[in-house]
Amino acid sequence: MPRSKGQTLTEKDIVDAAIALLEREGESALGVNRVAREIGIQPPSLYNHIAGNEALRLAVAIEGYRRAAEFVRQQVTAVEEPILALKTVAHALRDFAQTHPRLYAMTTTNPFKLDHPEFAQHLNCAIEFYTGLLKPLDLSPDDVVHTIRIFQASIHGFIQAEQAGLFVLSQSVNESYERMINTLLDGLVRQHIQHRRRPKQKSDL
Repeated sequence: MPRSKGQTLTEKDIVDAAIALLEREGESALGVNRVAREIGIQPPSLYNHIAGNEALRLAVAIEGYRRAAEFVRQQVTAVEEPILALKTVAHALRDFAQTHPRLYAMTTTNPFKLDHPEFAQHLNCAIEFYTGLLKPLDLSPDDVVHTIRIFQASIHGFIQAEQAGLFVLSQSVNESYERMINTLLDGLVRQHIQHRRRPKQKSDL
């Protein structure tokens, strides 16, 4: 939507416009020239905020990551039991992906780097979020990271297959997803039980 004359342009305005275009027209719309036309300004004005097409795509992906994380956090705010909280996270991520498929895809297909300050901040927040959920299970920091990777990779893989239309048989896709999440969480519970039964080493004392 063109901006009113005299309004100050911000990077947030650009990213919001880019996301609106992405969800309306697809990934091909994520270009500085196209976004500039959408906002109603000349492309050089965008370069004061965004370095180019690659930077624009990265900014959109990071904002998508932030929105997905915020949506998930809202769903689990009142959930205290860790396994139920993780199940809620799993369903919230799928709900977000189904509501914003193109934006969700941007968060999973654009490589992030730890030296990017915004991504590093979001990554640290995600680790803190999952660490808080998993705290009652008394997992080590390494086990928390492995759990996050397994959990997220399984969810993302399922969602990507679903969005690609790969589930063509008549059996319920929702039930398949529920079974996958239950299998993952059952494994996490068994890991927790085994950890508690492990004999203490001298280094633990």
